[in-house]
Amino acid sequence: MIELSRNVSIPDHELEFTAIRAQGAGGQHVNKASTAIHLRFDIRASSLPEYYKESLLAASHHLITSEGVIVIKAQEYRSQEMNGKRHFPDWRRS
Repeated sequence: MIELSRNVSIPDHELEFTAIRAQGAGGQHVNKASTAIHLRFDIRASSLPEYYKESLLAASHHLITSEGVIVIKAQEYRSQEMNGKRHFPDWRRS
């Protein structure tokens, strides 16, 4: 769960974590294994109050798609586990 305020939070089931192949340097391993992590959050389908949804959807930010989905990619490390733990502390490998 991500707490946005004392009264507003995003439940875990609304956060989608996906393992993907990382880009850039990392040797041959990076092209064979899914070492990066995508976090996706659908603003429109979420349980956020309308005020939060409207504010997020009105924002012009490169992490928000035209469909209203926030996409954050973590690929700093060469391992999925390290990327998940470092960038998304509540992430658990499934």
